[in-house]
Amino acid sequence: KPPEHPSQRWLCLIAAMSAASRIAAASRCTCVATVAVRQASTTSHTGTSQGVARIVPAASAWAEVHNGSRNGSHHSVAAGGAPESSFSSSSSSSSSLTAWPRDIGAMVFGEAHAKERPDLGAVSPGYAGRFYQRALPAAQVPFASDKGRVIFREALLAGTMENYFVLAEQFRTQDEPTFCGLSTLAMVLNCLRIDPMRTWKGAWRWFNEQNLGCCTGPEQVREAGLSFDMFKCLASCNGADAVAHRAPDAGKFNGEEEAFTEAFRASVRATSRSQERECIVVCYSREALGQSGAGHFSPIGGYHEESDSILILDVARFKYPPHWARLQDVVQGMMNVDPDTRRPRGWIHLRSLQTSTQLSRTSGDHLLPLRIPYVPAAAGRRLSEALALALAEEMPACTGGCGEADSMTAVRRWLRAVCKAEPQVLGQLLRVADATALHEVLTRLGSFPLFRELCEAYESAVASPGDGINAEFFPPLRVLSPSASYSSRRGAWPAAAREADVEDVGLAACGELWVLLLLLLPQHLRVAVAENVAGPRIAQDVARAVRGPWALPLEALRETLSHILPAPQARGCSQRRRQ
Repeated sequence: KPPEHPSQRWLCLIAAMSAASRIAAASRCTCVATVAVRQASTTSHTGTSQGVARIVPAASAWAEVHNGSRNGSHHSVAAGGAPESSFSSSSSSSSSLTAWPRDIGAMVFGEAHAKERPDLGAVSPGYAGRFYQRALPAAQVPFASDKGRVIFREALLAGTMENYFVLAEQFRTQDEPTFCGLSTLAMVLNCLRIDPMRTWKGAWRWFNEQNLGCCTGPEQVREAGLSFDMFKCLASCNGADAVAHRAPDAGKFNGEEEAFTEAFRASVRATSRSQERECIVVCYSREALGQSGAGHFSPIGGYHEESDSILILDVARFKYPPHWARLQDVVQGMMNVDPDTRRPRGWIHLRSLQTSTQLSRTSGDHLLPLRIPYVPAAAGRRLSEALALALAEEMPACTGGCGEADSMTAVRRWLRAVCKAEPQVLGQLLRVADATALHEVLTRLGSFPLFRELCEAYESAVASPGDGINAEFFPPLRVLSPSASYSSRRGAWPAAAREADVEDVGLAACGELWVLLLLLLPQHLRVAVAENVAGPRIAQDVARAVRGPWALPLEALRETLSHILPAPQARGCSQRRRQ
């Protein structure tokens, strides 16, 4: 395996070329040599390694001598480096090694960096199932021990265990040896009560290690682990307000260690006393604590003032139990340089972002008719991709050209895409903030011809679904039913939409909102639905139809949806680009 550090690779290449030149000069031949670069690793039982590059000759490095090439004689260079004669006929078979010219550059630097990295989740057959937990070093106190319980009681009485209880509700064990970061993040996000806006299993939305993909995914983490920066990126993309604090480099002695330690202690003390849902996650080297292993992520579950210890809720419970560790030792672990990033680690303070848009008042002193809940960036990108993929599929039945109206084609494609994507989650995107205001908005939209035609097509499509449309996700029209006159529609609003029950009203109770959501979608999705809803002036036509104080709120909803459901070229992780 090629060495990881660039300087080691250059040294290996130079040494290989020098050795090949000496061999060619000694044997007065034209040399076609292959040199293998191997990495000698001192590997602990935890799978961490410190590479020391050395050059070892290949099984055979062949030199073709001009005079002997006619009769098939060859000179080989043995592992010791001295040429030795080896004669073999060109018809000789497997008893002789045959070496062909190879690209030394590719051998040294590798075909691709991704192929060079070992699978950190793999284990040699001899170690499979070999261990069952480990004893903590003497400097750490097991949480369930007598001393650990005394420390817990004292910290509890001192009021520095407030965040322990919300974390204990979600405490979990990592599913893979390299999933400490993903397990910690899933535990913290659930503790912060952040809605992932994606289905976990059955009817439930929930975070686990497998649905945290954004900047990276579970398969990449299983093979390569998770860095400090990538953890912060994943936390931000999945709805957390993550503030990272990187430790100073322990080898530079620039006087920052004391300031960093005090800042960490103050943050731990404040978080442990806080009545709000907030957490601290530390990324540290286990070696600094005398534990086996390398880099690790763990949430902090409390603080003991007298011993200056923090409670590490270790998610690798198959290895170490939750334990009390000296804060200064953890600081040293954070200051240890990560060999992959060549930077120290640190700690991250996490809180929940605003979970929904604040209800504000317009110039007419009215509440907004609709609101959009907070959607994590990762969930929004996934929803956008799912809708685009569903809309790219051809409809199995007639989609125009056989007498079907354009509006019916658009509605059927839209509802079918919703059913194939994630209807339960998409049904959360629009929620009623003020029922009276929404009733007025929908009534005014009834004068917009396209909206009225789409509502009529919606009612027909829901009445006789088929074609991949599940009618249980789509309620009937409540305001603009084509079978009623406009004067009688004023009383068609459901009882659930009264002021006391507006939280229960949304896409699951009002069919017109599915049509409105279609018209407010970003243009790249409307283009994929149908041509008649793809025009860039749709938003202006909607605003002109509603007029008055409702035009700007609807435009704000459209802008919000364009950020939640980004176009393909804008789906790169913004958090990662800022690093």
